[in-house]
Amino acid sequence: MKLVVLGANGRTGSHVVREALERGATVTAVVRSDAKRLAIRHDRLSVAVGDPCDPEFLAGVFRGQDAVISTLGGRRPTKRATSIYYRSADAIVEAASQTDVRKILVTSSALLFPPRRLLDRLLTVIVRRVVQSATRMEHKLRAANLDVIVARCGFLTDSEERRYRAERGSLPADGSSVARLGLALFLVDTVQNSWSGHQVCGVSGPRDHERSPK
Repeated sequence: MKLVVLGANGRTGSHVVREALERGATVTAVVRSDAKRLAIRHDRLSVAVGDPCDPEFLAGVFRGQDAVISTLGGRRPTKRATSIYYRSADAIVEAASQTDVRKILVTSSALLFPPRRLLDRLLTVIVRRVVQSATRMEHKLRAANLDVIVARCGFLTDSEERRYRAERGSLPADGSSVARLGLALFLVDTVQNSWSGHQVCGVSGPRDHERSPK
């Protein structure tokens, strides 16, 4: 499989790159600048430097590829930072229309699911720009003629927990967080499968009593 990873130098994206390479994929890692190149070296890894919100740049990267995984997201809940969600979606859709790429996986926020707790409602207000931008991203991808899987997740952690739970259409019970490594494994597991249309999956880590000992 030939795979493009957007946000490849991020904490989730770097896990995606490593896992995909370990499984035999040929990976093109997209980074914004030479300063953000990955420390990873591999004969099946190439790096494309450019703006992931530029459709012409992405079209050049997408040609000849099988699928795209985007782990892009705002590092802060500001209007400018969170706009990466919908600006990258606009570029992905336009670039895909110029190429043969149809399989797209993106990460999003579990706050787009109906709130289960008072805390969820409060967070929706506190990080409303994340919710608004991620919603706009999802609407753009849903309207496109592409095979899309949206991975909605809650808090991301840096633990070494590899296990995850995924549920179509909702967040798994008691699923408030997931390790970035676990999310990356979900994305790589999923991209290797066949699917069509637009799907939304909630992704979380195992329940507390199931977690791996440290």
